[in-house]
This record gives sequence, C-alpha cells and structure tokens, in this order.
Amino acid sequence: MKNITTKQIINISLIIVLLIFTFQNLANVKVKLLFFGFELPLVILIVIVFFMGYFTARVFHRKKDQTPEA
Repeated sequence: MKNITTKQIINISLIIVLLIFTFQNLANVKVKLLFFGFELPLVILIVIVFFMGYFTARVFHRKKDQTPEA
C-alpha cells in the first residue's frame, strides 16, 4: 500500500474546503450593471470577480515591466 504524502493531504484538504465553499454559496444573487440585471449563483460571481482582478493585475504588471529604460 502506498504512503500518503504531505502534498496529497494538502491537496485533499484544499479540495474539501473548495467544495464546502461552493456548496455554501450556491444561492442566486441579482447583479445590476447600468441598465442590465441578471441572476447567477454567488460562487460564479466570486470566481468571475477573482479572475477579473487577476487579469487586471497581470496587464498592469506587464506594462510596468515593458517600460523602456532611457
């Protein structure tokens, strides 16, 4: 029988926490933006906002790295 490594324990723990987070945030929320409104699960909204922040940070970080040195 294989021994369970620390990395596997951490991965399983993270998956369990993610599943708990997902199931606790399945309620629909109404999102309004200007004249538009729609409903979606809270967990989806959180993931969308997370990735919007992630990609925004990447764009601004990349622009900072590409500034010419004069």
